[in-house]
Amino acid sequence: MLQQLTRQSYQVFLSDGSTMQVKGELQGRDAAAEFLESGGVIFFPESPFRRSPQDNRFLLSQHQKDAAYHKNIAYRPAEDKITGLQKAGAAELETLRRIMADYTRQSMELVEEVFPAYQDGYKLDFASYRPIEEQGRKMRLRARNDLIHVDSFTTRPVHGDRILRVFENINPHRARVWRTSDTFEQLSAQFKDQRPHPGDVDKESRGIIPSFITQALGIKSNCSSNYDKWMLSFHNFLKENSAFQSNCRKAVWEFPPGSAWIVYTDMVSHSVLSGQYALEQTFIVSQKHMVLPEKTPINILRKLYSE
Repeated sequence: MLQQLTRQSYQVFLSDGSTMQVKGELQGRDAAAEFLESGGVIFFPESPFRRSPQDNRFLLSQHQKDAAYHKNIAYRPAEDKITGLQKAGAAELETLRRIMADYTRQSMELVEEVFPAYQDGYKLDFASYRPIEEQGRKMRLRARNDLIHVDSFTTRPVHGDRILRVFENINPHRARVWRTSDTFEQLSAQFKDQRPHPGDVDKESRGIIPSFITQALGIKSNCSSNYDKWMLSFHNFLKENSAFQSNCRKAVWEFPPGSAWIVYTDMVSHSVLSGQYALEQTFIVSQKHMVLPEKTPINILRKLYSE
């Protein structure tokens, strides 16, 4: 059961590269959504998620299969299926499925309580469990978590909808450390002259990856849009831009054991420096349900490239 929330349950922080600081209470029904959509982070010093000590111990005992290839253990709510887990028996797999399904359910309750404007305006994407230490993790450059980026999905286009993510640090001893920089709104303007024109951002385009690869991976659809292709190229551009990674403004965040946080990762540029044992649930929130539609990345691009 989700912990009962009060006005003091969470804090709000700016993520624009300045020193992390509490901005005070949010007033109004949709104030939390406005803050988040603009590039803020909502932080719960005490996680609102509840699970038994036995389930926590079980999660901390899990290991990941092919850690150099699979970034995380994933739970797919639509299929009620676990992927990326090290070889396990049926009972162990079922326990993990149950725990992750409950985390997804509680995440839905949290989002609907904190952001009433999003009710009936989102769809569930994958949840993930991240049991591997992030510091020093060996990944190919475009998959690295320690390089500052904004999120875009290679195989799951969003067509201008928003990527909202709920995180929980279940590590009993260590903080999960992030670094953030400027928002997408700031970065897209900064690098406008170095990036191609996105064209008609609403126009559908050919798949992001070839169809024979999607078939081999068991992906049902790879229908993309100009918006998704531009966002993916921008994600890659930031990670590959060593000058940006070295010289951009940076703020370091330490999310302590037992805390949780919510962020639009298509707006907040971020990286993960260190930490082990974290849960995450992704929501794709309809652009039509935004409280501040002008802060939606697709509308930012429309305005930026019409000027």
